[in-house]
Amino acid sequence: MISTTNVNQIEVIMKKINPILFGVYATPNPDDEHEQLYHPRAVTYGTKMNDDELKDYLERNTRINSSQFVGMIEALMQEIPQQLLQNKSVHIRGMGTFYLKIGVRSRKDAHGNSYTKKFTDPKDITARDLRIEGIGFRADPTWNRMVANTQQPFERVETRHHTPVTKSELLQYIDKKVSEKGFVTIRNVERDHSTTPYYARKMLEDLCRGEQPKLYREKVGHTILYKRFGK
Repeated sequence: MISTTNVNQIEVIMKKINPILFGVYATPNPDDEHEQLYHPRAVTYGTKMNDDELKDYLERNTRINSSQFVGMIEALMQEIPQQLLQNKSVHIRGMGTFYLKIGVRSRKDAHGNSYTKKFTDPKDITARDLRIEGIGFRADPTWNRMVANTQQPFERVETRHHTPVTKSELLQYIDKKVSEKGFVTIRNVERDHSTTPYYARKMLEDLCRGEQPKLYREKVGHTILYKRFGK
């Protein structure tokens, strides 16, 4: 039998081994005249559990075997989207609810730039304006409480903040990338200029706007490629 003292010692050891990592990030601000705000966000570094690892873990620690796990996951992957497309939500008791996410369809202006139309009158939104964005998930409060009520400590880790880059420096960098690959991506700018994804996207998007835009976009799969006019 483990004494209360031993339990407390184990808890202290676990807290030292497994703190909750967090980083501090710049909050997206549509108005550059306002003061920059920051917010914390949980951080993971190479600790993502994939489905094979979860399958092995469940097989070792529960009565669920590998074939049952694979069969259940495949059935859920097929059935949940079908139910959502029939105007239903799917609730798994104790875990949460899957629902369909819809949004406004992107359009292109006379210059070929993508934009999302803004509506001031709800009557103006029609079926032709909409698209399915994907599947959303809302966790049950009881499931949230399983992690919210833990007493693990927090530990701050280094995160990237916005590094100022002049327009001329950015264009020189883009020209180099375009000459090498034919395009530049948000990830390229984020990595090579040590900035955040938000600011990398913002800098590239700013070059797509105005009376004489320097860049235009092409979407390939889930990636947006930024290309130079005349290059």
